[in-house]
Amino acid sequence: MTYNQKIRGPDLATAWAVLEGAVVIVGIDDTVTFPAGSTWPGLSALPATLTEHLAPQDTQRLAGTRVVPWQVTPRETEFAAALIQVQLMRSRRQSLSDRVNLLRAVADLTGDNRETVATALGLSRHAFRGEIVQLLSPLPD
Repeated sequence: MTYNQKIRGPDLATAWAVLEGAVVIVGIDDTVTFPAGSTWPGLSALPATLTEHLAPQDTQRLAGTRVVPWQVTPRETEFAAALIQVQLMRSRRQSLSDRVNLLRAVADLTGDNRETVATALGLSRHAFRGEIVQLLSPLPD
């Protein structure tokens, strides 16, 4: 078996684009992957709620990955936030209530079918059944 060294990734504070390969953003409890074609807008450009959930600490690159400095547009920042959000919503490392709250940030959920909500979170309807009432009830004012 060959031991390959970890390849450090680009700086989290700056904006960059992945041209080939993928960059893994390592958080305290979770990670997200930015594949070729995606852009990272820099930490300060992302919504605080997402950076709090991920708590990014480091980046690593897959072998052969090419990353370049980038000037992100507001739309690219939205796409980066969506990429992070969907990966965290489906991550089993996030608590179920955190995952529901991430989904709730993009949709009301009170009128949705429980199977649809579970599927959006990467769960079966049965796995979600026990907590559905508490998690989908309206937030207190």
